[in-house]
Parts: sequence; C-alpha cells; structure tokens
Amino acid sequence: MNKLIERIKITDKFILFIYFYMFVMPWNFEKSQMGILTGILLIWWLIRFKSQFLEKLKTLFEFKPLVILIVFIVYTYISVLWSDSFKEGFEHVNQFHKYYFFIIPLLFTSLNKEEAIQVFKVLIISFGFYGLFSIFIYLDLITINETNSNSSNPKGIMAYAIMSTYMAIGSLCALFIAYYEKNKKQQMFFLIIALLCTIALFINKGRTAQLSFILTGITIVILYAKHFLFKLKYFLFLFIIIVLSFCVLYFSGKIDRYNNALNEIKEIVIQNEYKGSTGVRIYFYKAGLEIIKDNFFFGMGPEDNIRLLQKIQENDKEYLSNTIYASFHSQHLDTLTRYGLIGYLLLILSGVYLLYKLKICKEIYFVALPFFLVTFYTSLANVMLIKKPFNYVYISVFVLFSIIAYLMQQKKLQHD
Repeated sequence: MNKLIERIKITDKFILFIYFYMFVMPWNFEKSQMGILTGILLIWWLIRFKSQFLEKLKTLFEFKPLVILIVFIVYTYISVLWSDSFKEGFEHVNQFHKYYFFIIPLLFTSLNKEEAIQVFKVLIISFGFYGLFSIFIYLDLITINETNSNSSNPKGIMAYAIMSTYMAIGSLCALFIAYYEKNKKQQMFFLIIALLCTIALFINKGRTAQLSFILTGITIVILYAKHFLFKLKYFLFLFIIIVLSFCVLYFSGKIDRYNNALNEIKEIVIQNEYKGSTGVRIYFYKAGLEIIKDNFFFGMGPEDNIRLLQKIQENDKEYLSNTIYASFHSQHLDTLTRYGLIGYLLLILSGVYLLYKLKICKEIYFVALPFFLVTFYTSLANVMLIKKPFNYVYISVFVLFSIIAYLMQQKKLQHD
C-alpha cells in the first residue's frame, strides 16, 4: 500500500486524471459525467500543451488505422445530407459522436506507450469492480430499486446488455494481462478480476455477451493454437470458472433463456412466426437485408433506416410482436442501413488494421484481440456503438491501442 501511495504521489497529476477519467467512464454515474470530465480534460490539455498543441494534433494523421476511424466519424456527419430529415439525422450522429472529437486527440497526444497500457489496465480494473458490484447484488447484499437490480437481475446501474459486455471483455482481457504479467502480485490480481468478471457475466441475463465470450475464446484458440502452449494452470483456471459460472446459470434458472431462444427459432423454421427476443432479432436481419439491397453503398442516412424498419414492422402480417421497435438490435445492420457498405467497411477496416499493426508485439496484440472480438460478436445482436457509455469506452480503447501501435511503429522505423 505504501508503495502504491508513493507511486501515486510521483505520477503526473494530468495522467492521474486520465486514469480517473477512464476508471469512471464505464459506470456513467450521471448524464453530465462525460461532458464535465471531458471539459476538464480539454482545458487541462490546452494549458499543458498551449505552445505545441497544433504540432501534437498533426501526429493524429500519421497513424492510418486512426485516420480511417476519423474518416468514418466524419462520414457519419456527411451522411446526414442524404437523410430525409437533416435535423433528426444530425441530432442522432451528434448525440453519440460529438465527444469523439475530444477523446481522440486528447488521449492520443497525451500518453506514452507505458501510460496507455496502464490506462487500459485501469479500465479492466474498473470492469472488475463492476463485476464485484454485480456479485454483491446477486448475493442480496445490495439492491438498487431505481434500475430494478436485484438477485435475479444483478445488472447494477447499467443495462445488462452493456454490463455483460463489460464482463466478457474484462474476463478475457484480464486473463491475457495476467498471462503476460511478470509481477506475481499483479498476475494474481488480474486473475481475480478475470474470475469476478466471468462469474458476473454468467449470473446475469446477457445471453449475447455470454455467447460472445465463448465464441471469442474459440476463435482465438482456432486462429492462434500454435501460440497457446499456455501453462496448464491458465487453461485449468479458465475451465473451472466457466464450469462454475454455468452451474450458477443453471441453478439460478437463467438457462431457460437459452431454451426459449431455441423454441423461438423452431417457431420460425416450422411456422414462419417471429416471436420473442430471438425471433424478433432474426426478423430484423430479414428486414435489414431488404433495406440494404436498395441502399447498398451509402445507406439511407441516420434515422431514415429506423423509420423504414418501423414501417415494415407495422405492415408485415408475419411480424407478431406487439411492440414496434426503433432499433435493429444489431450494430452491423444498423451501420449498414444507416451508412451503407462504405461506412461499414471504414468502421471494420479501422479495427482490423489496428490489430494488424499491433501484431508487432504479441503481448499487446493478445490483450487487444478479445476486446475487439467480443465487441464484434456482441454487436451481432446489440447496437453496442450507440449504447452509452460503451461507445465512449470503445473509442477510448481504440485510441489507447493506437498510441501503443503508433509508438512501436515509430521506434521500429528509427531502428531501421
């Protein structure tokens, strides 16, 4: 503890604030939180770099994956021009993207490689605390009436679609951090975080995140089996916590949600009826593919896609749900129908290109890979990048790994 206090004392206060900024970001305690904290960060940054901020901003355009992401963000604003309602389209884009123009340059120009790694670890620690928070609710030690969060639904203060995605990411990223960590105490600390996040993942209702967790693990093992001559204890540790978590899932009655999903799929195959949560999501894929065919390259523009989806639901006799949804429940469909193939490829290419750049350092690459894979898989059945605060978490993490990849690239060029 004394060593930790001493380390905090000697750490730059601006960097400490960034640690705090990232730690509280996933919790989103107040609606004004992002605005206030980002405002403080901006003012501090301007004071700190007042004589060199233009020079620092130029470095943003030296790293291609980040440039592609910025082009995507700018493109979403441009797409408002072919939306039926400029005002509604702009309000939608600006609602989710406005802080990106601050987060990206402020983080990218403020941190070095080691600081970026530490900031990401702080985020994973935050996920670990949220996992512990969720477990306390599950054990009836805490009840939050405002969010209907109790032992049967221990989601905490976030929607379970968001918090369960946090847990899937936290579990796998913490496990890889622990694997590559040389300090034994920190290694054990992140293994505990992996355990907490995995248990919290499976005691909650987030089927999509639970399946994403499993698919991500399978994907990494299949693609990179030759790299995974792991120490047996890591495989054993992961196996035990997954088995224990599935036991909790079964005995808490949440396994019924998977049985319901299978029954809903049978209804579609046998009777062509789209019922329940899973049935509706499959219906949205059917409707979304029809919309994409007519708006393939540029999309319909922000919000036009949702209005057309609602119209399809209202006029289709095969759609049996009593609710008319204003969401595709899929980030992939949402992006394709809003921004077309061009917008979708910009978004996907930025992430894939970043991971490619990170391959220069396998320790960082394998820590980053679960974050992007879980986000990819979870987004198949949730609109993750238009769910606050996950959208801010995604952009921030993208920038953190961009810093690491960019600085490693610069170092390699200097040596060459």
